[in-house]
Amino acid sequence: MQRIIIIAGPSGVGKTTVTDYLYKKYNIPRVITHTTRPMRTGEINGKSYYFETDDTFKKLHFFEHVKYGDYQYGSSREALEKAWRKNDLVTLIVETEGVASYLNKLGNKAYFLYLTVSDSKILKQRLIERGDDVQEIEKRINSQEYKRDLRLKPNLERFAHYIINDNLADTKEKLDKLITSLEK
Repeated sequence: MQRIIIIAGPSGVGKTTVTDYLYKKYNIPRVITHTTRPMRTGEINGKSYYFETDDTFKKLHFFEHVKYGDYQYGSSREALEKAWRKNDLVTLIVETEGVASYLNKLGNKAYFLYLTVSDSKILKQRLIERGDDVQEIEKRINSQEYKRDLRLKPNLERFAHYIINDNLADTKEKLDKLITSLEK
């Protein structure tokens, strides 16, 4: 059966680190999403995201999309199907606003993993360490979208499987147990 692990959480929580680990250890591909934000150092178009202009973004057929700050993010049905051709189990990073769309449309094919940390100060430090612009970090952590992603809406809480990602080794152990349970 085709399954998707939907991963959400605030900026800096480790969503990309988690998907990279699942790909390297289990060959679980990540559905590549689209964004209108500028490419960061080290990112690759078609691997990190599909980097779009506002015009090309508007022309796509989205499964879901959300505006986060000044930029848009979205995932297309075609990208999901492309990932499923590689493996029946895939991952997808989405903003919390996009989770409900997948849960509604995919039902039991969707497994929702919400990453969080025990102290939000950890998130700011991680954003600094990954090289984000300090002014952009301040703008982000003061945004409504960031505050929204720090806590789940009640309608999503019952679907969420939580991992507190304070320590990568502990998180990897929890992910290993998760994959074992999903492969049964």
